[in-house]
Amino acid sequence: MRSFFRKKDVVLIILIFVVLIFSILVSEKKGSKVVVQGKDFRRILSKPGTYDITENGRFLMKVEFHGNRVRVVESTCPLKLCVKTGWVGPGGTIICVPNEVIIFFEEKTDYDTVTW
Repeated sequence: MRSFFRKKDVVLIILIFVVLIFSILVSEKKGSKVVVQGKDFRRILSKPGTYDITENGRFLMKVEFHGNRVRVVESTCPLKLCVKTGWVGPGGTIICVPNEVIIFFEEKTDYDTVTW
């Protein structure tokens, strides 16, 4: 009787898992800073945790940041679209129009722009 997997199949599966684990570990290090920018303020989050975002003493939102992802937990905007956006990673952006707040990852690169 023939076995389900051959040696080549097992080697290929192990190789795929190694590449997957490596890509996860590399992506954890990117995007270590999150910028929360509003009309009159700019705040850089570099340590994981939950932060209250206020402007002139008025509570706008609560932001949760964990290494390579960020989300808005609570907001004072009426539709809560920024809360419904959920977790966003490097390259993603959360925009809250009523509160005039933009949340994005700040990544340092050696180039000015990316062309296709």
